[in-house]
Amino acid sequence: MFQRNYTVKGEDVNDFMVMQNAAFLKYASKLFDTFLFVNGFAKLKMNTLKVGLHKSKDTLEQQHKYLMFTQPFSIQLDFKEIESCNKKMFVDVQFFNNKKELCAVVKRELFWFDYSTWQVITPPKKILKHFTKTAVLQYAS
Repeated sequence: MFQRNYTVKGEDVNDFMVMQNAAFLKYASKLFDTFLFVNGFAKLKMNTLKVGLHKSKDTLEQQHKYLMFTQPFSIQLDFKEIESCNKKMFVDVQFFNNKKELCAVVKRELFWFDYSTWQVITPPKKILKHFTKTAVLQYAS
């Protein structure tokens, strides 16, 4: 799992000072980009490899806990599985308030795209090794 801490900003909230759905999606994307960067795959390197990550089918499941303006929160990236036949990865991005209570979950499908052939590809092995052992084992089988 990969985790980062943030604070709810003014542009993330609605008129009632509650974090909006678009902000959850923004932070989910930001977390995955940070994960790739920390593991040595900045956007420039991805462009050099001619590989890109595409997101599809975002689902936001909100709990009964809200994230409010100026409230600190943490988000965790949890890799669920990698389907080798469909060449997709499934991840959950979980949002927790400062009391470690689950506030929301963004479920996302990801797939890798090769820009030289314009086709969906299986995750590159250089990148795949940074995911959880469970996901790697599921992909290998």
